[in-house]
Formats: sequence, C-alpha cells, structure tokens
Amino acid sequence: MRHSKPGTRFGAMLLASFALALCAGVGAIGSVHAAASSGDITGRVFLDENADTYFEECDCDCSLENIPIRLYRDRCAGLIVQTVKTDKEGRFHFLRLEPGRYCVMPHVDMMCTGFQATTPITQEVNVQAGETVEAPWFGFDHYLDTNE
Repeated sequence: MRHSKPGTRFGAMLLASFALALCAGVGAIGSVHAAASSGDITGRVFLDENADTYFEECDCDCSLENIPIRLYRDRCAGLIVQTVKTDKEGRFHFLRLEPGRYCVMPHVDMMCTGFQATTPITQEVNVQAGETVEAPWFGFDHYLDTNE
C-alpha cells in the first residue's frame, strides 16, 4: 500500500479547498453581473367596478387573480417571450429580462367572461439594465352580468 507524505496530502486538500472557494466566488460574481445586466417588469390587473381607470382601496375595486399576462419583445402581436399569471393581489412579475422594448398584455377573454377594459389593454415598456419598471395597471369592468 502506498502512502503519500503527510505534508503533500494536506497541501492537496488545501489547494482543492482554495479552488472550490474561488469557483464559488466566480459563480456569485457571475450571478450579480447577470442581475445587473437585466431588468424586471411588474404591474397589476384589477376589477375597476366604478370604471374610473384607477385602483381604489374600496369595496368597488379589487384585484384579479390568475389572469395570464403575455410579454412580447419590441411590439405586441409578435412572438410571445413569456407568460405569467397574476397573484392573489393581481400583481405580475417578469424577471431577468434583457434590456430593450417590450409589450405587456393581459389575456382576458372579455366576451365570454363579461369584462370590458377601462384602461389600454397593451402597454409598451422600456427595460433598462438593473431596473424594475412598473407597467401601467390594467383595469377591467363588468359590462354584462353573467349571473343572470
């Protein structure tokens, strides 16, 4: 059985530990760099019962959950880059986007579900590296009572 010298084995372990630490540091720096070179888009979809185009903390306006939000690169009606759904507060988030121009559009089947838009249904947003842009909120109102 062959044994290595005690000092050689310790030196190899120390070198391996240093290499792992160095790689971990490079990975962390790479993650920070990726976050700094990308941007985010956030926004909200709400039920605008009084059709005034503003979200108000009252019984008349509330958030819309599980609404699909489509993200297009450059202009609407092009290729869909991502789709997310709104959370229980009606908020949506597109994360780690390349800088540039995007179009945000909720996918609401208005005719079948009885909604009409009270705000523009598409919003163009310019994303800058390292920034979070809040898109103008999307409001919808009932235009027919689907419970009758």
